[in-house]
Amino acid sequence: MSQNPSSSNSERDTDQVEMPTVDAENDTSTTTENIEVAPENIPASPSPDDLQQTSKRGKLKIMVAMMVILLLGLISYGLWKAYLPKTIELQGRVEAETVHISTKVPSRIEEFYVTDGQPVKKGQALVRFVSPELEAKKEQAQAALQSATAFHSTVYRGAQQENIETLYANWQAMKTQADLAATTYKRGENLFQQGVISRQRRDEMLAAQTSARETAEAAYQQYARAQRGSTEQQKLTADAQVAMAQAAVKEANALTEETKLYSPTDGTVSKTYGKPTELVATGIPVVSILEDHDLWVGLNVREDMYSSIYKTKTLEGFIPALNRKANFKVKKIDAEGDFATIKTTRQTGGYDIRSFKFHLVPEQTIPDLKVGMSILFKIEEAK
Repeated sequence: MSQNPSSSNSERDTDQVEMPTVDAENDTSTTTENIEVAPENIPASPSPDDLQQTSKRGKLKIMVAMMVILLLGLISYGLWKAYLPKTIELQGRVEAETVHISTKVPSRIEEFYVTDGQPVKKGQALVRFVSPELEAKKEQAQAALQSATAFHSTVYRGAQQENIETLYANWQAMKTQADLAATTYKRGENLFQQGVISRQRRDEMLAAQTSARETAEAAYQQYARAQRGSTEQQKLTADAQVAMAQAAVKEANALTEETKLYSPTDGTVSKTYGKPTELVATGIPVVSILEDHDLWVGLNVREDMYSSIYKTKTLEGFIPALNRKANFKVKKIDAEGDFATIKTTRQTGGYDIRSFKFHLVPEQTIPDLKVGMSILFKIEEAK
């Protein structure tokens, strides 16, 4: 059977086309076999699970590193903060001097002129007392002064002229008696020499003469003293008596002035004590006045914090009641009493910590600042 040449050619072409395909498949098989024979030379491609785990491990490492860095930062900040000076808040209080007014005499309250919280000026009347005993003492002192004054006048004026004349007349009379006694004695002496009278009679005449002469001398001295006036000692005594009487009157007047008390300074009445008609003892306060025009702040500082503040000239304080800040100057520093000392023991060691009181005054006038308000100060603790 004869075949068609064109058909034969087509089959040969088809065979030629299919042969390269088979060769390609053979090459692929050979390559695959080569890969399978040496797998260690070519890395295997990672699976999705492996990729996910690797990603998780990377994120975990990053988080751990961040946490370590954060922890180190916190530790560093803590150490830095620990070595910084600590800020301590101290509380002070607004204070003012208080003047207590009392009387010097026991008396009764008659009337109050002021009330608690009332502003007062210097010299303003505060309270009045009454004391009948004091009035009697004043009258007694005035009477004693009158008596001393009269005695003083008598001493300095001397005896009256009538008294002087009387003493002179008495002296003249005694002198006459003395002259008569002397003449009588002379006559008696002559008679005695003649033997007319006895010795006894002559001695009596002599005694009479001597007595009359001494009496006349005494009368003369009285007259001379009256004419001469008082002695210096008498005058000094009279002066002293007058001075004593005047002092008694001054004392009575001074005590009388104590029955009405006046304000010694400007300020505000903080407290009145007692009621009208009540008895008041000597030295017991009746009215207390705050000198609120001169306010200052008292700040108690322990000895272990003293070095943080004593060199400071100015401190800034916060006033909670007024919700504002203000600067205060250190005026003076006083040591507190033993009651404010913190005692140590053998177990704790160290030393007794005392307290000091700082007196601070505002640099500028602070309106509405009142006694008793709190002032807060922030102080850096010294290392």
